[in-house]
Amino acid sequence: MNETPPKSQSWRDLVDNPWLMLAMLFFVTAALGLPFLWISRAFSTRWKIVLTIVVLLWTALVLWVFWLIMAWCIPQIWEGLRPLFA
Repeated sequence: MNETPPKSQSWRDLVDNPWLMLAMLFFVTAALGLPFLWISRAFSTRWKIVLTIVVLLWTALVLWVFWLIMAWCIPQIWEGLRPLFA
């Protein structure tokens, strides 16, 4: 009756999972996840360099699209608020 409890996943297991790492980089953390990429053992140094460049480009694209949306939204909001200040 010596049952061992199920092993919980450590953070190292999560970081070393290549699919989870890619999902985290592209859908959750963007460039903030790059330190986790570099401590991961799932990718070679060459792939880490390639992924770093791709993630930085992805982050720039996401921020640019966010800026475009905000540049469109702010004038719309001000036009909607104009009657309150007239």
